[in-house]
Amino acid sequence: MNSICDRSWGINWIKIPKEVDVFALALKENNEIQGLVGVKNDVDVKAAYLHWACTAPHNNKHAYGRQKYSGVGGHLFAITVEKSMQWGYEGTVHGFALNKTLLNHYIEVLGATYLGALHPYQFFLDGDAARKLLEVYTYEWN
Repeated sequence: MNSICDRSWGINWIKIPKEVDVFALALKENNEIQGLVGVKNDVDVKAAYLHWACTAPHNNKHAYGRQKYSGVGGHLFAITVEKSMQWGYEGTVHGFALNKTLLNHYIEVLGATYLGALHPYQFFLDGDAARKLLEVYTYEWN
């Protein structure tokens, strides 16, 4: 775990709440981690709360100027959608984007809706958008 706990991931592991489950997106061939996502079962909202998501440094073109694999973020959203479905929320997801650029990306590419009630970059993904997302971003649990 030491290789993914460094600063380049942008995760403060100590501050992750106990109720947030962390999932890794890894290559089938060698288990090389491509991204991580923290998801919480938000019973009050009846949706999965995307607490945070990050791509591996070698996939983060914004921070490191390179991207080994594209679509990692979409796959991390797909994991969150699937957890929402398992919890009985029909794929609904909510969360807060890091900035306006990322929020617009979630809206344009992933089908999210701007919510903005609690935070200027708050988004929501409804069941229809969630199902469409799962058609594009597929993966296998292991």
